[in-house]
Amino acid sequence: MSEFKFEEGIIGTPQLTDWLEIPENVEFLGQKIDLTPFKGIFTSVQDTASSVARTISSQPPLKIPISNSNAQSWLLTTYLDQELRISRADGGSIFVLIKEGSSLLTI
Repeated sequence: MSEFKFEEGIIGTPQLTDWLEIPENVEFLGQKIDLTPFKGIFTSVQDTASSVARTISSQPPLKIPISNSNAQSWLLTTYLDQELRISRADGGSIFVLIKEGSSLLTI
């Protein structure tokens, strides 16, 4: 049995797509609508969205300290082999852990 204590939580920043492809026309209620007159507006919105996506995606992860003394738990771990183990936490949660690079990940 292993005891562990949570000291910090980390929330990673998302990697956002910074490109939106707008078609030249769309069909709405059976009518084909030409979007080429709006190309300048779409380009402006695209540039702004791209800038926002780059700004958000380049931010470092948000680190949150955990100072609560109740932020601890235990795991009962069974090692099945060199690549696979099963753990049960004190709350009853079950975790199946596979070693990175294991052939089990390609099944």
